[in-house]
Amino acid sequence: MAIPKERYVVTIDSSVRTKDDLFSRITDTAYLGYSSFNGWDAFNDMLLGRLETSDILIEILNEDLSGLTARDREIYREILADAVREFPERLRLL
Repeated sequence: MAIPKERYVVTIDSSVRTKDDLFSRITDTAYLGYSSFNGWDAFNDMLLGRLETSDILIEILNEDLSGLTARDREIYREILADAVREFPERLRLL
């Protein structure tokens, strides 16, 4: 694998208390096309769009997801799992 032009490491920790905090943590680190957006569908679209069109590697370390609701944790994990399957060389879970 060639070295990507962009490389980001995002750490999700206990300070992430809501899905909006989660969106901000990721977009503040690895710009996904918008500075803010609402909803899981928009997050998924922006993440997949960025992975598809960019020479990028995003590595995500999920240290502590306890601040998110159980439903938000489930949706977040599903989105990441799908993205890793589709773009295994551009998104890694640490």
